[in-house]
Amino acid sequence: MIKSLFFAFILLNVFCLFSQDISYVIEDDEKYKCSMILEDLDYLSKKYDNYVFPMQIGYSEFGIPLKVVRIGRKQKSKYSILMVGNIHAREDYSSKLVMKFMNLYLMSINGESNLYPNAKLYLDSLDIYIFPLANPDGLKIAHEDWEGIEKHRYDVCNMIIKETFAEWKANGKGIDLNDSFDDGNHHVKHGGKGEETPASEDFKGNYPAEPIETQYIQKFVQSLRPLMTISYHTKGDLVYWADAKTHEMFDGLDTEINNKVLEVSGFEEVGVSQNPETYGCGLENYVRAKMGLPGSCVELSKSDNNRKQYADSLFNKLVWSKSKQIPMVYIKEVFLRKKKILSISKSFTLNKSEN
Repeated sequence: MIKSLFFAFILLNVFCLFSQDISYVIEDDEKYKCSMILEDLDYLSKKYDNYVFPMQIGYSEFGIPLKVVRIGRKQKSKYSILMVGNIHAREDYSSKLVMKFMNLYLMSINGESNLYPNAKLYLDSLDIYIFPLANPDGLKIAHEDWEGIEKHRYDVCNMIIKETFAEWKANGKGIDLNDSFDDGNHHVKHGGKGEETPASEDFKGNYPAEPIETQYIQKFVQSLRPLMTISYHTKGDLVYWADAKTHEMFDGLDTEINNKVLEVSGFEEVGVSQNPETYGCGLENYVRAKMGLPGSCVELSKSDNNRKQYADSLFNKLVWSKSKQIPMVYIKEVFLRKKKILSISKSFTLNKSEN
């Protein structure tokens, strides 16, 4: 009898471990390669198909699909929020953050985790769009993962490379995506101090929205019009949440949302960005300047003197421990303030058309 009970106990534990494994799939301590991100995204889309609706918004310069998922009810909501990772190649902590959040959010909806207890509630009137890999070509270069992009290797190796491939920030064509969005500041970005030809970083392109990835992302956000866009990066443990040109029109709303984020993360407070030479042409700047919608750039993990990302094994310690509630705060605040955000954006659009 005792042996039978012991055997049953072992089987139950094995079953629980197996169930946990197939529910939670993010590789916390491993290098989060392009193929792993796309595989995890596909797996979660199939496992939670009642709530996850995948789509493809385009292709990278090297032909890798740009995949986005919508988390929500079967019927699309008119309100949405967008979270984007890996605009900068070497910063796959950002992909891991949004993917781990997505995984545990879905588990919370399904009763498999209690981390986000109100997860299902927000889907009543808000869709969550997750775009974990905005720069797949750059990520593959940063990881020296040449499989499938071998024919581009010669051109990549002949660009200006600062230090090693591990520090690569740009896309596959050597343009920094976060310097390329058409927010009206392309002519002043870097103040003439950036690279003038394709490079691993600091080349903004010859004209606004030159990279194909930037074009697809701009087209997507213009069509979707998410009430807020959050772009995740590294490093700093801080948030760039406002700029001098657009801050006033949000009438304190951006300040209130940012303060909530600082409360749960303990991140350093940053003032309103003043100089477009340094802040311009990011995705968060684009949605503010072109659509009158709030956008933030979240810098994950503490600053140091090393331009490389920290070791993959430190993700939970340096990122997840501080940032696991940040996406949830944005969702909650947008959910509560959706009508005010929409009103601000409508006024912005009306004023723009009159001028």
